[in-house]
Amino acid sequence: MTKYELLIFDLDDTLINNEENVRYAFRKMTELLGYPYSDELFNRWQAFDKQFWLDFYNNKLEVPYKKDDERFVPFVQSLRYKQFFAPNLSMEKSLEINPKFIDWLKETVVPEEGCFETLECLHHKGYRLVVATNGANQAIESKLRKINCIQFIDETFSADMTKECVTKPNPVYFEELLDYLDYHDKDKILLIGDSLHSEVQGGINAEIDTCWYNREQNIAPEDCTPTMEIHKLKELTKRL
Repeated sequence: MTKYELLIFDLDDTLINNEENVRYAFRKMTELLGYPYSDELFNRWQAFDKQFWLDFYNNKLEVPYKKDDERFVPFVQSLRYKQFFAPNLSMEKSLEINPKFIDWLKETVVPEEGCFETLECLHHKGYRLVVATNGANQAIESKLRKINCIQFIDETFSADMTKECVTKPNPVYFEELLDYLDYHDKDKILLIGDSLHSEVQGGINAEIDTCWYNREQNIAPEDCTPTMEIHKLKELTKRL
């Protein structure tokens, strides 16, 4: 398959094993707050955090700032800690913790199996490689350096670079991404990621081909079918 020129990768849980990064940051946060860490507490955080961002995508959160206000992103990020540790954590303290949590996410970064070899191969084949994420922009480059893959990536993009902090799968996210890349030939773009919600549905919304990185070999619903599917990153080196 050689029709693609631009490959757009998700970062967390696609190029990076995000669970271990988050576990480390969460452990540091509980230490700071004086809570005993446990895997059970961490699993509760993971489930809470997933639902929190779904609520955010569906506009269910009350945020006192407009999306173009510089306070919007840190407020939303910090609101997670306040809600999870309620009623023992103030919003003021949550805002203080947020930059620390983001820094902790950068400290321990574990690559997905085959990440380096896959990106190196695709880079040498001449593909333009982009990382686009819903996560914080300030963490992207640091994470890519930690896994020694920054040299293969041509550009990076994140939700907080959009005009109103829109996220995948909103088609506006992809419109602004393509404007940023100055590339609009959708027939030659492939989105690659682990999330049916963000990448596959996002690609369907934006009319862009998708590759679902399906490590768990789950079944995609009929209304959210990817263009292609892989179970290991290295499969891309044979299929592209």
